Amino acid sequence: MRLADKVAIVTGTGQGIGRAVLRRFVKEGARVVAVEWSREAGEASIEGLPEQQVHLICADAHSQSTVDDAVQQALTRFGGLHVLVNNAVRYTERNVVDCTDEDWAATIDSALGSTFRFCRAAIPHMLRHSGGSIVNLASINHLVANPGLAAYTAAKGGVAALSKQIAIEYGTQGIRCNAVSPAFIATERTMQGVTERDMRLNRECYPVGRVGEPDDVANAVLFLASDEASFITGVDLAVDGGLTSLAASAVLSTRIRGWWGRPPIVLPDA
Repeated sequence: MRLADKVAIVTGTGQGIGRAVLRRFVKEGARVVAVEWSREAGEASIEGLPEQQVHLICADAHSQSTVDDAVQQALTRFGGLHVLVNNAVRYTERNVVDCTDEDWAATIDSALGSTFRFCRAAIPHMLRHSGGSIVNLASINHLVANPGLAAYTAAKGGVAALSKQIAIEYGTQGIRCNAVSPAFIATERTMQGVTERDMRLNRECYPVGRVGEPDDVANAVLFLASDEASFITGVDLAVDGGLTSLAASAVLSTRIRGWWGRPPIVLPDA
């Protein structure tokens, strides 16, 4: 029960990583205010969880009124606020030239703006209760970029930088802040349109031999949120199966794959 007697806010709990974090936190004893814009997805995510440990807010996480409501519910329903996990994001898939001002503003506000507003609202209450832990979901996309995600990549880089800023500004007052940067995680959203051929190629890129699952990220978030990580702050933890440590040549070169002990890659038919 690594989060016994802890009160947490987790955003974007309707599916994937957010849902896995929510359910893991409850299992570890936390009382959680769950924020999810879709009522259907939000209610599905809390099904079977003890009612006394979860309060669901169905609203957009980027809205200041949602931020204020979530913090207030944590304080009035559960008596405090010790952990904040910023996971919610909505984004557009555009390259730099095709990304409109509206695309840019919406993605930056959803990913970075929401994270900032939740941190700004939570920190004063954490300070009154001898500190807390903030875990912000960034992405390896700010370390190794993919085409067509201009605003998303910039926003997630901002989340990682903001996490460091919070860590150094409030560390002496008992607040830790870290980022988690997942690679490809198999969720309802990311698996849309993905073929078995895509998955075979994906697995070749990961030294651990598989893509990530939501629980892989939830485990990392749990550790950073818990007192077990009391001497860890300001880090950007890549939960990526070794992807960002791997040279592309190790995937494609027959010679290097031989050193690695892997057979030559055989591309399946399209």
